[in-house]
Amino acid sequence: MTNIQTVLPGDDVTSQIKQLGKDPSNVKLGRGLSFSTKKENDGETSSSEVHVSATRAGMLTSRGNTYFIQSNSKRYIPTSGDRVLGIVEERMGEYYKVNVFGPHTALLHTLAFEGATKRNKPNLQPGSLVYCRLISKDLNVLDPELTCKVESGISSLGRKDWMTDEGMYGELKCSDVTGSTCIRVSIGLARELLNPNNLVLRELGSTIPFEIAIGVNGFVWVNSHAPIHTILICNAIQNSEVLTPEQTRGMVKTLLKTITK
Repeated sequence: MTNIQTVLPGDDVTSQIKQLGKDPSNVKLGRGLSFSTKKENDGETSSSEVHVSATRAGMLTSRGNTYFIQSNSKRYIPTSGDRVLGIVEERMGEYYKVNVFGPHTALLHTLAFEGATKRNKPNLQPGSLVYCRLISKDLNVLDPELTCKVESGISSLGRKDWMTDEGMYGELKCSDVTGSTCIRVSIGLARELLNPNNLVLRELGSTIPFEIAIGVNGFVWVNSHAPIHTILICNAIQNSEVLTPEQTRGMVKTLLKTITK
C-alpha cells in the first residue's frame, strides 16, 4: 500500500495516477474516488477523456491497481464488499436485524451462512456479535444486506461449515473467561489494521498468539489464551493510533514486559 498525496473533495487526481504509469480508465477505484468523462474540443476534432476526482478529503492511496482515499471519518458509510462486525438486534421472519453502526440497520438472512439449511442453521440471539460482509449494490434505497458466506474467487480454505467455528465469517463469542472481547476504534485505525503489514499487529503477533477480526465500521474482536493478553493487545492497538513506528515498537515492548515479570 502506497500513500501518494493529501487531497480534498473535487481535486482531479488523474495526473497523479498517470505519473505512476497507470491508465486512469483501467484502474479500479475504491472509496472516495469517482470517474468522470470530459469532452475536449480543439476546434477541428472532439474527444472525451476519463478523469478521476476525489469525493472526500484524505490521503490518496494505491494498492496494486486499486486507488482509494484513506481517511479517518467519524461516521461509517456502508460500501458494498465491506467486512464489518455487527450486533444482532432482533429476528424478523427469515432475517436478522443487525446493527452495523451505519445510517441504517442491516439485514442478514438466516441461510446466509456456509452450509446452512432450513433444518440446520445458526440460531442467533439478540446481542450476538457477527462478522460478515456487505453485499448490497444499492445502499441508498434499501437497508444493506449482509452475508456470512465467502465471496467467489476466494480459496476454499475459508469455506468452512458454520458448525465448525472455523469459517471466515460467522458469530464471534465474547467472554472474560476465555479471553475474548470486542472494542471500538476509529474508522481510520480500523482500516490501518487491515493492512497486512500493520506494525502493531506484527509486533504483537511475534510474541503473543491471538485471533483478531477487524470491521471497517470501527469494531475489533480479539481472542487470546488469557484475559491479560487480550487486555494488552487491545491497549496496544488503541495506543498505536497516535504513535510513530519507533514509538509503537517501544510501547509494545514496554507492555510485554508487564506480563513477563
